[in-house]
Amino acid sequence: MTQPVIVIAETDHGAVTPPTFECVEEARDVVRDRGGHVHVILTGSGVAPLAEELAPYGADRVTVIEHEALAQFTADGWLAALEPVLRNAEPMMIVAPDSGSARAWLPRLSVRWRIPSVTGCSRAKIIEDGYPEAYRFSHSGKIHERLIWARGTTVAFMMAPGVRGVGAPKVSRRAEISILTPTLDPTTFRDRTLRTLPPDPQTVDLTEAERIVSGGLGVGGSEGMKQLQRLAEALEATLGGTRVAADRGWLAANRFIGTTGKIVAPKLYIAFGVSGAGQHVAGIGGSEIIIAVNVDRTSPLLKMADLGVVGDLHEIVPILIRKLEDLAREHQSAPADVPKQSGLTLEASGS
Repeated sequence: MTQPVIVIAETDHGAVTPPTFECVEEARDVVRDRGGHVHVILTGSGVAPLAEELAPYGADRVTVIEHEALAQFTADGWLAALEPVLRNAEPMMIVAPDSGSARAWLPRLSVRWRIPSVTGCSRAKIIEDGYPEAYRFSHSGKIHERLIWARGTTVAFMMAPGVRGVGAPKVSRRAEISILTPTLDPTTFRDRTLRTLPPDPQTVDLTEAERIVSGGLGVGGSEGMKQLQRLAEALEATLGGTRVAADRGWLAANRFIGTTGKIVAPKLYIAFGVSGAGQHVAGIGGSEIIIAVNVDRTSPLLKMADLGVVGDLHEIVPILIRKLEDLAREHQSAPADVPKQSGLTLEASGS
C-alpha cells in the first residue's frame, strides 16, 4: 500500500474540532496530487462514535486510539499512544492542527524521530519528485515563508486554524475504521489535564470563534464599537473588525481580521459597516454564513454575503440588542418543564 498522509485529529468537549476537518481536507488535496490515502488518528476516551464524521471530509481510514487515561490531554500519554501507530504507518507526512496540544507533544516526536516540524502552516504539499513544501506565517503574520525539504523527508505540519476553512462534506464517503486499545501506564505521565473549560466568547481567539460580530469604518467611532460589543455579548459571539477600525483605536490591535491580521472561519460572521476590502474579504473566506449590514448598497461585502441588509447599523443594532435581551429574559423565566429554545435562529442561502 502507498504511504499515507497521517492527520492527527483533536476533539473539544465531545466534538471534532473544525481545524481537524481543515487538516483532513488539506491531506485530501495532497493525496489527490501524489497518490496514497488519508489516514486519520483519533485519540481519547469514548471518541469512537466521532470516527464516522471524518470520512465526509476526506478520510480513507480512521484509527481510534481508546484509553481511559487519554480522556484528558496529556503530552506524555499522546506520545506513548501515537508513536507506535505512526511508526507502523510510515507516513509521507503528518498533519495536525496548530494547537496547544499539538505543540506540546508533536515536537517531542520530531526530536525523537529527527524529522522537521513546522508551525503556523497555511499550506502543505509535496512537489515535483517528492519534495515536501510548506507555506507558513511568521512575525505575527507580516511575513509569508516558503519552506522546502529534501526529497522523501517526513515532515510534521501544524496547520494554522481558519486559514483554509471547511468545505461541504460529502456524506456518501465512507472510511475504514479500526479501534486500538494501547497499553499505557498513567503513573509514568509527567503531565495531565484535570479538565478543560469552554472559551469565553469575549476573549477567545478570533481563529477559534464560532460566531463573530465585526465592525468597520461605518461604525463611526468607539461608541459604535461598544454597541457592537453589547450585541456580541447577547449573541455569545466575539468581537472583531477591520484594520481601519483597529488603526483608529476603536478595536484592540489583535482583533482585526484580514490577511495582515486574523484569518477566521466561524459558523456565523456578521459585519456592520464593513465595505469589503480585498485583504479583509480574504480573511473571512472560510465563514459558513456571512451577514453584512451596510448603508451603502454598492458595498462589495453585500454582494458576497449570504444575507445582505441595506440600512443604518446605528438603527439596526439597538433593535437587535433589545430583541435578544427580551428573548434571554423569556428563556430565563420559562418554567422548568417547558423546553427552552435558543435565543436566535439564522438561516441564509446563496443566490
